Amino acid sequence: MLDPATLAAALERDWLPPDDGPWHGDAPASAGALAGAVAGWFAGAQAAGIPCATAAARRGQLAGQLVPALQAQDAALAGQQIALALALYVTGQSFGPGVAGPPLATAVGGSSIAAALAAIQLPRSARAQQVAGAAQVVAVSAVVAFPQPPFTAPIT
Repeated sequence: MLDPATLAAALERDWLPPDDGPWHGDAPASAGALAGAVAGWFAGAQAAGIPCATAAARRGQLAGQLVPALQAQDAALAGQQIALALALYVTGQSFGPGVAGPPLATAVGGSSIAAALAAIQLPRSARAQQVAGAAQVVAVSAVVAFPQPPFTAPIT
């Protein structure tokens, strides 16, 4: 089950700066930390009882896609780019013979992530929860298709 509390704890611990501290100065290191938190969280994802087989293998790809987002100097742009990177990460994940399709709520997730990045007055825990909730919205809006038998299953 994709529990946003699990992702929020990882984001707070590994990615977000302390309440009174600056953001990571190194975008690739920050992207790696964010990708690690997401990949660890997504590794537990299942569709129709079949676990995600590619979460860890696609971590580097996610990190690479996150670097430009984390270099953006605008919260709205960064939020949308992070959501797009998450959507691309989810798309093509393998659940045994099933693959995930494009998430339908990428723009909604991007707006929520942007709001969390812009709300510098919020405590780190609240920002982590908001980003995790947005990541969950993006992830669960993807549908996993299985070739045999022909049915779809939501990512959980």
